[in-house]
Formats: sequence, C-alpha cells, structure tokens
Amino acid sequence: MFKNVQQLPADPILQLTQLCRDDKREEKIDVGVGIFINANGETPVLRAVKEAEKRLLATQKTKKYQPLSGNPEYNEAIAKLVLADSFDAERIRVNQSTGGTGALRVIGEAINSMQPQGKFWIPDPTWGNHLAIFAAAGLEIERYKYLDEKTSEVDKTSVFAALEKLGGNDCVLLHGCCHNPSGADFSRDDWIKITELANKNGFTPVIDFAYLGLGESIEDDAWGVRYVVKNVKQALVAVSCSKNFGLYRDRAGAILTLGANSKEATAMQSHINAETRKVVSMAPDHPASVVAEILNDEALRKDWENELNEMCAFIRSRREKLQAALQAKSSFDWSFVTRHHGMFSLLPLGVERVKKLREDFAIYMVGTGRINLAGLRTDEKIAYFAESVAKVM
Repeated sequence: MFKNVQQLPADPILQLTQLCRDDKREEKIDVGVGIFINANGETPVLRAVKEAEKRLLATQKTKKYQPLSGNPEYNEAIAKLVLADSFDAERIRVNQSTGGTGALRVIGEAINSMQPQGKFWIPDPTWGNHLAIFAAAGLEIERYKYLDEKTSEVDKTSVFAALEKLGGNDCVLLHGCCHNPSGADFSRDDWIKITELANKNGFTPVIDFAYLGLGESIEDDAWGVRYVVKNVKQALVAVSCSKNFGLYRDRAGAILTLGANSKEATAMQSHINAETRKVVSMAPDHPASVVAEILNDEALRKDWENELNEMCAFIRSRREKLQAALQAKSSFDWSFVTRHHGMFSLLPLGVERVKKLREDFAIYMVGTGRINLAGLRTDEKIAYFAESVAKVM
C-alpha cells in the first residue's frame, strides 16, 4: 500500500532549528524558532505554573472527561483575561482548544461548515502554517498585502483597500498584538477603522491572538481585540497560552465566539463543538487547569503578571539594543526595529543575505529575514549579529 509514498519536505522552521543544532561553530546564533529564551538560553517553566502544578497534583481527584467545550473555569478565566469588560456573556461563547493552532483549525472547519461559499483572507506576510491550516479546512484562501517593504510598517493603504472590497460571505484573518512575523502592529486607529469596515461591509474578523502581555502590557496589547469584540456583530478569536504562560508543549488555547445575539452565539458554538469533537474530541485538561488556577488565585496571578512583565521587558531591551547596534554599523535606517513590538522583527535582508549569514556567520533565521529577538539573549550576541548583518549589507 505504501511502497510508492513520497517523502514530504521537512517543515522549514524545524529543519532550520536542526541545522543550527548540528552546526559545530561556537559563535552560532538561532533567531529562527519562535519561543521565549532568557539571558541564560533557557525557556523556563514559569514560577506560577510550577506552583499551580503542585497544587493540582495535591488536590485533583479525577481525570474524567470535561464538557465538550472544555474546562468551564478555564474558559471563563481566559475570556475575562482577554476581553475584560468587553466580555458579554449573552453574546460570547468560549471553547477550550488544543493550543492556538488547534483553535485556528477548528475555527477553519467551523467557518467551512457555516459558510462554505465564503472566502478566507490571510495577510501577507503571515505564518506559513496559517495557509496550511485553513487550506486543510477546505476554505478558499485569498491574500491581502499587510507590510510595506520599503518602510517596514503596516501598508495601511493596501490593507484598507482590501477590506473595503469584502462582503458578508468573507472572513479576514487579523493578527493581534506582536503576532505578525514582521513585528509591525495595527495602531488603535487602525483597529477602529477595521471595526467600522466590518460593520459596514459585513465581513467577519478572525483574530489570532497568541502574544498577550509580550508587547507593552496586558491592557495595551488587548486593546484592539477588545475594541473589535465590543463593537462588531460577529467575530472569532483564537487564543494561545503557549507564549505568555510558557505552556508550549502542553497546548492550552481557546476559541472565543461572538454572535449578534445569544441565539446566534449558541448556534455558532454548536459548529465549534461539532468540529472540536471531530478533530480532537476534547483539548487536554492539565494546562487549562494550570491556567485557571493561576488566573483565579490573586497571589499566583500577581506572580505570573510580574514574570510576564519581566519577559516583556527583556524582549524590549533586545529590540532597543539591536536597533542601536545595527545603526552603529550601517547607514541603513533601522529605526523601525524599535517602533515594532513583541518577539519578532522582519529585517529587509532577502534570501541571498539570509543564506550568507547562515553559511558564513552561523546565524540562522527564517525566510528573507524574520528573526526572534529573544534569540539575541546577550549583548555579545547582539554585537556579533549586528557586525555580521553589516558585512552582508
């Protein structure tokens, strides 16, 4: 049966990580993989997570199934964290998911079930897995231009021109704070205009939101999502706890479903439930129970927020020091690096320079220049990185 099966190409990001591991050069730098790394080169288990796990180990009495929608305490806590006073229990339904990726796949399947004639609009650039996820869900995919390569800023003219043409059968994928691989975010005015266009034209916003608290603060980072959810008729939000709780391999996420009214929200959730049942049956409870324990305990939540703020400050310091180091070595205008947010920045290097950096300087990055700033964990690494980039410029 399988004798003629052809081997598929490796995932480019995972393949890059393996190439870096195999590289024997001491000066090597991996800025490809999208995980938080501290100054010691570690991706630690957060203090609040360790304490919550201890408590669960001591008190949890069963591993029986949760409801199809997931852990109710987790669902309510994560919705309140993300939406705050925009959480309208009449119009919003919450489903636990298998990480952010699982949330997106279930959302894609549910959209195809609810509106199979529609188109699904994805920004360019985006994460490669977005295209695979929504194509696998059977959606007809279109792209809209997100980044102005000359300025390394959001191409607002192209974004709003694309959204102006969408209609009631269309869904549009929007990146929450820090989520676009370029590092360029929508402004508050942009989120307001997106909301106005959604209400005017009837398209459904689908927001991918995985980096809450890693841009500026929880309140600032959540502003755009909260504004949209508070002011549109329908929306879907995919939430991940991988980055801000450090639960990468435990896979805690959520789907927030907004309907025009209670009846519509319940009907939409029925499709989320049905697709969840088909895809994973139910999401893993352990990470959700950990997050619920943290968010529902005042002391644990405070400690989690403190450590999240420390992570956020570390990433910002990498961004500021990298911009200064690049500017000192090159006449190119690198000011966009500090105008952007979160772990990622897209340096305008191109494929050939990225290849040269890998082969000649042992610097591993994705595509045409997307880097994870947390990989530049020491001042020495930043200096070496900036010198190397200057040499290939």
